[in-house]
Amino acid sequence: MAGHSHSHGNSLHTEEQHAHAVPPTAKTLGTFVVLAGLAVVALIIGFNNDLGPLKWVASLTCAVVQAGVLAYFFMDLKQSDTLTWLCVAAAIFFTGLQFLFTLTDYFTRHLGVL
Repeated sequence: MAGHSHSHGNSLHTEEQHAHAVPPTAKTLGTFVVLAGLAVVALIIGFNNDLGPLKWVASLTCAVVQAGVLAYFFMDLKQSDTLTWLCVAAAIFFTGLQFLFTLTDYFTRHLGVL
């Protein structure tokens, strides 16, 4: 094992570095500013009582946009393959089912079915 070459590990390491290029600092800072701005919007929505019943819709919309920006830019979905996008679509689908089942229970609770 003393004569084992480490060149194979180095070539994989350089290939990995080229496959996941680090975005420029300006783009990263721009993404951060967008996320910080959306956090301020979420804070304003949270303290605003004039929206009435649309407050939860505005809050969820802001949260979905924040999650989308985070996933697309900071979690490298922009550079990912088809299988990763399939996993993201499955996660969104099953999260939507969970919201659907929860909201179905919440909105039909006053009917007194059980």
